[in-house]
Amino acid sequence: MMFCLTCSHPSLWFAYYRYFNRLFIDIDWIFLYHYGMKNYEDISIALLLNDFHNEYSMAVYKGARFVAEKMGISLAVFGVGSIDSPVQHMGMRNRLFSLVNPDDFDGIFYVSSSLSNYVGLERFLDYIASFGDIPSAHVGIRHDSVRTFGIDNFTGMYDAVKHLITEHGRNKIAYISGTRGVYEADERFRAYKQALKDNNIDYDERYVYEGSFIRDDGFSAVNAFLDDRKIEIDGLVGANDHMTLYAMKALQKRGISVPEQVSVVGFDDLESARSCTPALTTVHQSAFDLGAFAMRRLTEGIITDNIDIHHEQLSAPLTVRQSCGCQAGKEAQIQANREESPDILSDEDRNEWEEQRSFVNLMTRDLIGNFEIDEILTVLDGQLNYLNINDFSLSQYVGQGKAEVLYDQKGNRGDTFPENQIISGGLSSLPRPYYRHILPLFYREENIGYFVSDVASRDVPVLEIIRDHLSSAFKGARLLESAKRYADYLRVEVEQRTKELADRTVELEKALDVVQETSEKLERLSVMDELTGLYNRRGFLTLSSQQIALKKRNNNELLMVYFDIDGMKKINDTLGHSVGDFALVSFAGLLKKVFRSSDIIARIGGDEFVILAIDCTIREYRKIRMRLDHAIEEFNASSNQQFQLAFSAGAAPCDPDTTLSIEQMMEEADAELYKEKKKKKGNR
Repeated sequence: MMFCLTCSHPSLWFAYYRYFNRLFIDIDWIFLYHYGMKNYEDISIALLLNDFHNEYSMAVYKGARFVAEKMGISLAVFGVGSIDSPVQHMGMRNRLFSLVNPDDFDGIFYVSSSLSNYVGLERFLDYIASFGDIPSAHVGIRHDSVRTFGIDNFTGMYDAVKHLITEHGRNKIAYISGTRGVYEADERFRAYKQALKDNNIDYDERYVYEGSFIRDDGFSAVNAFLDDRKIEIDGLVGANDHMTLYAMKALQKRGISVPEQVSVVGFDDLESARSCTPALTTVHQSAFDLGAFAMRRLTEGIITDNIDIHHEQLSAPLTVRQSCGCQAGKEAQIQANREESPDILSDEDRNEWEEQRSFVNLMTRDLIGNFEIDEILTVLDGQLNYLNINDFSLSQYVGQGKAEVLYDQKGNRGDTFPENQIISGGLSSLPRPYYRHILPLFYREENIGYFVSDVASRDVPVLEIIRDHLSSAFKGARLLESAKRYADYLRVEVEQRTKELADRTVELEKALDVVQETSEKLERLSVMDELTGLYNRRGFLTLSSQQIALKKRNNNELLMVYFDIDGMKKINDTLGHSVGDFALVSFAGLLKKVFRSSDIIARIGGDEFVILAIDCTIREYRKIRMRLDHAIEEFNASSNQQFQLAFSAGAAPCDPDTTLSIEQMMEEADAELYKEKKKKKGNR
């Protein structure tokens, strides 16, 4: 069979790509021999995406990295955030744009639809104009001045709306659009209107809610349609799955049956679209395939020094499930094709990911409450290898375009270098091919620095968890160092000026009192969990040690209880981290409600809590457990949330004559918790 490497038809190209991907290396040698140019191993690409949480961006990244690894292309991935995002933690990421040095790369790959979501296409292109005319590929947009890649947004959305009209007889179809001015959003909206027109349904702007691809737009749209505009709908289509899934939840919350009363269709075919009830009918776009396709085209253009300015797109078929009203079983062909894709995790991969998550929990436990930089770096030194991270460097901004190494695994602490060099010695000092991920460290409006890490593509989300906890830990360390420096300064000032500035002594002593109060506040902060107001791991170990000592003198009964919130990862992934934080705070409040004020209650990391119950036996604990179960039921019935709070627990008594450490007692309670979790899984 003949294979045309320069075939311009993307659907045909990707059919070859899917089935003959093992031939890539051989074809490359033919290609290079024909053109007589440099190897793929000489190419370095910068990939710019919003973050490593977003399902779409991560799928594009995995496709691009898949091709990069096949071809030996080096890849540096920057989590730069959506430009000028009103969401603070997303906008703060934009600082990383200044680290992208075009001189270090042969091309730049942009997940442009996500990066431009809040500013529109023209402002986005102006924003990145400073990178010059370096070869580039843009995914998810279309413009005459750059090389772009996408999916057939128009046909995909047209088929979705037509399906509701012709297969299910729907004629009052509401639409939640994406951000106006974004190519993908505009194409999908144009298709919605055209499908109505071709099927003799008048367009009515009351049936359109202008969204911005954000989950919460789904709730807002349903409120607008049914409460503000008071229109009757029998169908609802969203410009992406995130908005559509939230809209479907809003309908169900009102008692409106999906699909019996309202047929619902989305766009993207995210993993969460398959796991909801009913399963979401949606337009399938393989972001993985798109990322792989765009990376291949970009590197071919670099090799041949020929980056054509035109648009290429892949097909976007409708994946029919149950939310539209169809029966199960109609997505077999699409599912079969997807199972051949390298972006689908095997059971072994999923098990490894769960193991990774347990190591991350251990690391975050140790990071929470640490406010000394050396202690933070010791945690990194001890835990990174367990996460399969072999090359990790952490740098802080020091001004004037410079960065300073705080930590790396080569012992370069203290080195300063131009920040757009990214690491000490620059990316060019790394063995090829390299795969590095650059994430920012910041706290609220303060930029702290960034870290650079290698990691397998499936484990990249781990880096976002590390980023969150490192940012908080370093902010605390900076506050403590600043307080100490100011206190030292004031003491010296008092000593030097006492004789000649006696009238200022009182003022300076008051300032010292303020510093002392700040230091005490920071000391309290070092033993408290900022989110829940409970003790953190350090606070728990300190107070528990005191209680164990008292127990030995007074012969008190003590009980160690370990708690773990069930399904916390699913809450964060499907509802967002703000909802996850609410779940953690709510559970902490319920623990304080049912346990006594004399008991020591702590959150020691992630979704894990531990309690040292004073003067408490196993029999008394069972009564407390019943009160907690009842409190959880009341919370779930009255909280009006999109999740059900649940937990697993394990308890272990503390023997009066024990020689076990507190850590070992916690491990015994944790072992009992594990037994309960295992029993729950066995009963499913």
